[in-house]
Amino acid sequence: MSAKPKYILYVYAGLLAAIVVVIIVTLLQISSLDNLYAFHRAYINMSGFCSAGEPTLLMFYGNSCKTCGLELSSFINTTSLFGIWQNQRFYSSYFCAYAINITQYDINQSSVFAPPESASVFQQVSDNKIPLLVFNGEYYKIGGFTSASTANSDILEYTCKVINQSAPQCR
Repeated sequence: MSAKPKYILYVYAGLLAAIVVVIIVTLLQISSLDNLYAFHRAYINMSGFCSAGEPTLLMFYGNSCKTCGLELSSFINTTSLFGIWQNQRFYSSYFCAYAINITQYDINQSSVFAPPESASVFQQVSDNKIPLLVFNGEYYKIGGFTSASTANSDILEYTCKVINQSAPQCR
């Protein structure tokens, strides 16, 4: 066997090894991102967020967030199935809900209607990423959804989980 075919074999083997490494790294990154954007179990004490003791839903978004509009719209629309939004406040007998503009909150806390403890929840689970949804401290999700229909159905599903399917909207 001459040196030239042996050299070509080494080049192809090296190229194949490089391709395998790129595929493995890409799959690990995809898995990491999928995990980041999934719903996670949480064990956050949110008692006291709602004066009547109901579950509390938090939606954190910001002015510079390109995908937050879809999530905020879905959050407002889905929670509106259970109550009414009026001047940044949500009224319902099932749960308390807050849509918190974290950009505005950082500038002037008093201009945003939110429980004072909400900032600590954001710091605890967000890794400074938005949008962030927190369902009564039991579940949270960082990042966006693939579509409005997915956002609506997922937000409804986790809302119903934290209110123990007690509303007719959950059936």
